[in-house]
Amino acid sequence: MRCWPARFSPVVKFKRCTIILGSLVLLAGGAALQSMKQDWARAELAQVQPAKTGGYRTLAADYSWLQTNLAWETRDAAKVRRMIDLTVSADPRTAYFWLNGARMIAYDFPVWQDDFAGANAPLAVQASWRKMGADEALLLLERGQQWHGKSAALHLEMANICLYALGDRHRAAGYYRLAAEQSDAPDYAARIYARLHEEEVAGISR
Repeated sequence: MRCWPARFSPVVKFKRCTIILGSLVLLAGGAALQSMKQDWARAELAQVQPAKTGGYRTLAADYSWLQTNLAWETRDAAKVRRMIDLTVSADPRTAYFWLNGARMIAYDFPVWQDDFAGANAPLAVQASWRKMGADEALLLLERGQQWHGKSAALHLEMANICLYALGDRHRAAGYYRLAAEQSDAPDYAARIYARLHEEEVAGISR
C-alpha cells in the first residue's frame, strides 16, 4: 500500500513517509510515557521490578533524563530533583543516572543558591547549603545501592562527596574502604583509603 500520491517524486515520497513514520513513533512514545505516568501515580516505582514494563521504562527514563538536563540548564532545582527521581525510578539499573543526579544535587544546587543570594549570604549559611546538598545526594546514592550495592561506583561517589563537598575525611575513608572491597574497584580506592586512615591514626596518636 502506497503512502503517497502517484504524482509525487521519489524524494518527496521518501520525506512524506519519513514524516508519517516519525509521527507514529512519537505517538507510540507518548502513549508509553502516559502509561508510565499512571504507573508512577499508583506505586512507588523504586520497589517495582523494571522487567514488568520492559522497554517502556527505558524510554521513560531517557525522556525524564532529557527533562532533567533541560531543567539543569535553567537552574530549576525543584524540577531537577523531581526529574532525577522519575529517571532513577524508571531505570534504577543504570548507574549513570544515580551518579550524575547525585553530582547535580551535591555540587550544583549549593552553587545555584550562592548565586541567587549573591555575596550577601553569610559563610555559615553557604556552608549549610553545601551540607544540605551533600546530604541529599548521599541519600539518593543510598537508594541506588539497592541496585548497585556490589559495585564500587556508588561507594566511590559517596566517598568523593564526603571528602570534597562535606570535608569529612573520616566518613570518606569509610566509603573508600567499602569501594575497595568490591570486585570491580579501581586500585586508587584502596590507596586513598589507606592514606586517609593513616592520617586519622596519626592525628589520634598526637
